[in-house]
Amino acid sequence: MHQIIITFFIVFVAASSAYSSSHISIIHSYHKEYAWEQSLTSGLLDTLPHDAHLDHFYLDTKRLPKSEHPAQAEKAWEHLNAQQPDLVILCDDNAARYLGPRLKNGPTPVVYLGLNRNPRDYGLFPAKNMTGVLERPLLKRSLHSMCKLVNTEDTKVLILFDSDTTSDAVVHEAFKGQSQINLGKVRVELKQFELLEEWQDALLNAKAEGFDTVYIGLYHTLRNNLGQHVPDDEVLTWANQHAPVPIFAFWDFAVGKGKTIGGHVLNGRDQGLAGGQIASLILEGTPPAAIPPRTAEAGSYLFSIYELARFGISLPPAIKDQAALVP
Repeated sequence: MHQIIITFFIVFVAASSAYSSSHISIIHSYHKEYAWEQSLTSGLLDTLPHDAHLDHFYLDTKRLPKSEHPAQAEKAWEHLNAQQPDLVILCDDNAARYLGPRLKNGPTPVVYLGLNRNPRDYGLFPAKNMTGVLERPLLKRSLHSMCKLVNTEDTKVLILFDSDTTSDAVVHEAFKGQSQINLGKVRVELKQFELLEEWQDALLNAKAEGFDTVYIGLYHTLRNNLGQHVPDDEVLTWANQHAPVPIFAFWDFAVGKGKTIGGHVLNGRDQGLAGGQIASLILEGTPPAAIPPRTAEAGSYLFSIYELARFGISLPPAIKDQAALVP
């Protein structure tokens, strides 16, 4: 009996040691300073084993032109080969699209998160070593609830996106690639742009073209006429100062004083929390194939007190009671 207890203790210590020394490589689609990336990372850090060794690689595909993305992906692949991690986390669509197929059905477990496209579109499902978290902005739900704050009758809404992979994925999943749809009395028109000037013109002309509201989707890859990337905070500040109609958002990083009014938004932290939980299960011994891909939290209401007052909008009790408010 004594020998059995000793043997059990040795096995337990060995298993605990292996778990605690796990090496995790995290490949981020974007840059470290990007608000979504920071929020997502905070969720990961709160749910991954605190004694695991983590390394990060940032593809920076929001700021770099698309022509440089494959070279960045190759650098990330070399990074993974040098690190030889016990588990890989792929954050958002570009990391999954570029690196997922090369890792599929290999010896290293992979967790993807923040995917706006179906994993099948990237060839990641089914795969014996992969699972993860899907990002599903509830665009239609947000549109229904927010438009009533501005016009309860016949509402016309403009949604502005850049031409990034993520924007393409959102448009594909939420609107099936359509640029115009009707949601009851809400008429929705969606436009995507590569150039900042064209994106700005669409916003400036919104009221003249009969739009009651504008939704600021993603705007992080817009470039000026010289082909230079325009910082996302500059884009949003300009939009706030020049919007001829109330502006809303689908993601939390675009909400606040000097930004948009708010809306029913997603945040990166929920993606990170869900992804970290899945990664921890795998490190504890659960096979990735035994964990079905899932969506994270469905988002929440978030509004700027200042921007609500600026546009003269009052939240109805049914929304206000559920909402978080920021300056």
